Amino acid sequence: MADGDNWETAMQKVVQIILCSPKFLFRVELDDRPADPNPRPVNSFHLASRLSYFLWSSMPDDELMSLAEARQLRANLEDQITRMLADGRSSEFVRSFSRQWLQTGRLERLNPDAKLFPAFSERLRAAMLTETELLFRTVMQEGRSILDLLDTDFTFLNALLAEHYGIADTAGNVVGGEPEHPQGEPIPAEAFVRVVVRNGQRGRLLTQPSILTVTSNPTRTSPVKRGKWVLEQILGTPPPPNVPELADENGPLTGTLREQMEKHQANPNCASCHATMDALGFAFENYNAVGAWRKKDGNHPVNASGELPDGRRFSGLSGLRQILRERKDDFAKCLTEKMFIYALGRGIEY
Repeated sequence: MADGDNWETAMQKVVQIILCSPKFLFRVELDDRPADPNPRPVNSFHLASRLSYFLWSSMPDDELMSLAEARQLRANLEDQITRMLADGRSSEFVRSFSRQWLQTGRLERLNPDAKLFPAFSERLRAAMLTETELLFRTVMQEGRSILDLLDTDFTFLNALLAEHYGIADTAGNVVGGEPEHPQGEPIPAEAFVRVVVRNGQRGRLLTQPSILTVTSNPTRTSPVKRGKWVLEQILGTPPPPNVPELADENGPLTGTLREQMEKHQANPNCASCHATMDALGFAFENYNAVGAWRKKDGNHPVNASGELPDGRRFSGLSGLRQILRERKDDFAKCLTEKMFIYALGRGIEY
């Protein structure tokens, strides 16, 4: 203004500087002892900020800041975490973390072939994501074992998703069949309700169409993508990068998909990685590219069996769940690592 600019022009320059400042764009943790090589805890205000952006995706509230100022936050950390998870703002943690960990965020950009899967719609896409987030939230807020994510006998459905599953009511009775459990209630059109699943086809993360769709191609299933997803997101043992799929990734196949995969494994450059990935991925073959149950793939009966390189054989997701239960420590380590990366906002290393 001293140079002759009016107030509005001067303020534009002020706002410009603010928006470009790293202190505005990033959560900067200034070090009061930058020359000290010894590791030490972050101060209470930095801890409050880390905790708040981790669980709320937003700035600390007055209670966190007051405890930080009094240097009492660490002494009350468990109580504050309990309070924050019970707060409605934790829904952003559920949404953001589950979508990053499970890679279901990609579902918003995927478009399965409309001619092959006419039932897929924007409403169904949204319902798929909601189901996954509600299961994660329930396991977290009810203090359940993280293994329940892999093996539960319930899920959350609205009428549209229940129709996709072929489930008639909250007791898990099958559409068109004789009700085995007459106490079931109707499933609402829009609201999501807790539904019992009894035949092993549903519940648990591995059977949810949000995950089954993002690990498929637009026209067909992909045992490679599904097996790779299990290795990366559940067991924490990713294959080498740039592992190729079938050469005709989205094109028509001759013969069964399994026959095509066996030809693919005949290439010695592919065999070592695909031996594990393909076996794990074939366990999902009873679910089509949008997660609907099927017994046939076109004119061919579905073969959901697999054999791991160590000789263990299994069939379908029931067999795969048994293998995953045996590797529960790997799952716990993987989930811990994924959450740690999310909490810190960076990768982790020794």
